[in-house]
Amino acid sequence: MINQSILSDNGDLLRTGYTTGSCATAAATAAIRILMEKVDACGLQEQSINLPNGLNMIIPVSQIIRNPDDSVTVVVTKDSGDDQDVTHGLEIHAKVRMTQKTGAIEIIGGEGVGTVTREGLQTPVGSWAINPTPLMMIRDNVSPFISDKAGVEIKIIVPRGQEIAKKTFNGRLGIMGGISIIGTSGIVRPMSEDAFKDSIYLELKQKYAMGVRQLYLVPGMHGEKFANSQFGADDKTVVHMSNFIGFTICAAEKIGFEKLMIIGHVGKLIKLAGGIFNTHSKVADGKAHIAAAHLALMKAPYELIEAVYNANTTDEMSDILHESSYLNVFMAIACEAKKKCIDHLDYMQDIEIVIYDMKGRLLAMTSKESEEENQ
Repeated sequence: MINQSILSDNGDLLRTGYTTGSCATAAATAAIRILMEKVDACGLQEQSINLPNGLNMIIPVSQIIRNPDDSVTVVVTKDSGDDQDVTHGLEIHAKVRMTQKTGAIEIIGGEGVGTVTREGLQTPVGSWAINPTPLMMIRDNVSPFISDKAGVEIKIIVPRGQEIAKKTFNGRLGIMGGISIIGTSGIVRPMSEDAFKDSIYLELKQKYAMGVRQLYLVPGMHGEKFANSQFGADDKTVVHMSNFIGFTICAAEKIGFEKLMIIGHVGKLIKLAGGIFNTHSKVADGKAHIAAAHLALMKAPYELIEAVYNANTTDEMSDILHESSYLNVFMAIACEAKKKCIDHLDYMQDIEIVIYDMKGRLLAMTSKESEEENQ
């Protein structure tokens, strides 16, 4: 299907969309198919791609350009579904040319794709702002069409990217010159609060009816992968809660679940320690303040507190603290987050918090034993 739908609480169907990463993947795959003469360009109106979860998505092709240098450019128009963010309607181009590097798939950015200038992000300083999942998606989807006698260079271009980037947080994060090519699932889900909460509630009820009593709650795909790899969770016991942590744990309690393990990136879950239960950046932040306050309570050196407070991201905080003797501040934060969650509920006590960073490092996991050690 080109678009799927989710049901809102008033019965309206809201269309999902596709990420910039999916657009780039579809454009690159179509271009390579044309170059390798696997498809007639005149009849190519859409491109099917494989998503990280193993499902398939069909994305319309907007334009095909044969360039004078024998490369091919395919244009896909970003469709955010009913979550029409600032990238909705953007043209994502993939310009693909053959190279002499046998079997090599080189993915680079071009006009309108940002470059990373600060530490703490998923890609290193100096790299194009194309996140790991889109890079993996492009490679996985194009590799079946690559000849064993040639390689390809794939250049992702967003003609209006520099203009649109000014409406995002990219500048604050140190991504300069354009937008990021992002997405962890390939799918954009509508962020209408009522619709999203309704879909969470329906999933909770479904899992309870299946006999599940202990849940892994995660903000998104990264959390699910961590839950899968570290705790053996599967799709029967994992629920995505997005930013709606307070709503999700309250709903789970009312439905009757017995135990909740909240697993997430430090950038999300640190907010719980400040009593922030909707973790969207537009609602509240406080990450630096919470980290600094807990370090101060541990009597950390002022220079360390200042460095953590001024860190660009929570991943940079993690790097700084890994070089210090105060890494256990994350346990203090996790324990405070657990306390805030219990206080937020009516009676449920069996809640654990698991915090990790983007390097996959386990920063904290609460339990009765670890809480006692932290006191």
